[in-house]
Amino acid sequence: MDQDPPGAIKIGTDGTVSPASDAPVDMQRPLIPKRMKDSYVEEFLPFKSEPQVKEEYVNVYGGIRIGKILEDLDALSGSVAYSHCDDHEPYTPPMRIVTASVDRIDLLSPIPPDVDVRLSGYVSYVGSSSMEVSLSMETVPGGIVPTEDGFTMINPEEKGVPILAAKFTMVARDPYTNKATKVNPLRLETDEERKIFRLGAEHKARKQVAAQTSLSKTPPSVEEMFLVHDLYLNSMKYMDREYAEPKPNDVIWMTDTAKESFTLCMPQDRNIHNFIFGGYLMRLAYELAYVDALAFSKSRPYFIALDDIIFRKPVPIGSVLHLKAQIVYSSNLSEPSKNANTFQVSVRATVEDPLTGTREHTNTFHFTFATKAECAQVLPRSYDESMQFIEGKRRLVYQNGSVGELLC
Repeated sequence: MDQDPPGAIKIGTDGTVSPASDAPVDMQRPLIPKRMKDSYVEEFLPFKSEPQVKEEYVNVYGGIRIGKILEDLDALSGSVAYSHCDDHEPYTPPMRIVTASVDRIDLLSPIPPDVDVRLSGYVSYVGSSSMEVSLSMETVPGGIVPTEDGFTMINPEEKGVPILAAKFTMVARDPYTNKATKVNPLRLETDEERKIFRLGAEHKARKQVAAQTSLSKTPPSVEEMFLVHDLYLNSMKYMDREYAEPKPNDVIWMTDTAKESFTLCMPQDRNIHNFIFGGYLMRLAYELAYVDALAFSKSRPYFIALDDIIFRKPVPIGSVLHLKAQIVYSSNLSEPSKNANTFQVSVRATVEDPLTGTREHTNTFHFTFATKAECAQVLPRSYDESMQFIEGKRRLVYQNGSVGELLC
């Protein structure tokens, strides 16, 4: 009997479509429509119920370490994505799911150190091989109690206070070819789910537009070019001997805000694919950004948001991770009554093979911080730094009313 050509499909008597028997392995995976609630996963952080857990998360100010929460969010997003792709069949070919990007993380209110909190997430949008995972964090007012499987809420009907909202993009790949592989589609059951799905599609379209208009691909706008020229004129006042004007104390060169760290990547921090866990990288980047923010503001900085991290390359075990943080933009954007300054910290990650000396840029992290103290004006001295300034200005989003609430 003649065999079907590679990639051929078969149409069954019931109208179902399936790949031919000799199709590639990644085409043999059955696609099962999943509901949003099928991928729902929740975890609890018992800061009140189990003080020893709080001890692992507490920072120098008695609050909760954001870097540890970033690790938890990345791990949770992976669990959600695998739940969506799981068909509960032991013979289904395996797939590899990786974090493609962290689209946004917003802190909505301070994380209470003496209250139990819940992290939860679900798949809110799917493409062909990608999944948008929506995550949230909220307080558990009635507390939790331990069970055989973990914890359960004492009063599940009682709503908590929203603390954090995040969106991750996860991508499925064939473990043998490393090519994109299709994921289960979503079966939308309610108008609310259809609205959520549309928002996910719109968000994906905005990301594509933003990628095409990024400063690495297109020049700044006319208004931004005027700003670059103004920055140049300001810098020349302090650099050119003709002017010989002393730089005021409330102006700082962007170069002078840089902080760096080097980390040898250990196997204890690997994920199931034997690369360094993305959440661990986020924690290291955040903690360096926090140090930079602390030195820049000379007061306690408050995390506001993390924006658009793209994981370009996996980080191998044994490589040296070089992180460089820099204040790229600062501005007083708050209401006068809030007395808060916001600023952007960019952290560039580079991986070096210590044996060959080869270096690769893996990703750039963008953090928004706020402080009650007066901040210096960041001033670039080169075109490259001016582009970083423009990029920081684009990313710095003022959330009306929420910045002041976080400074407590």
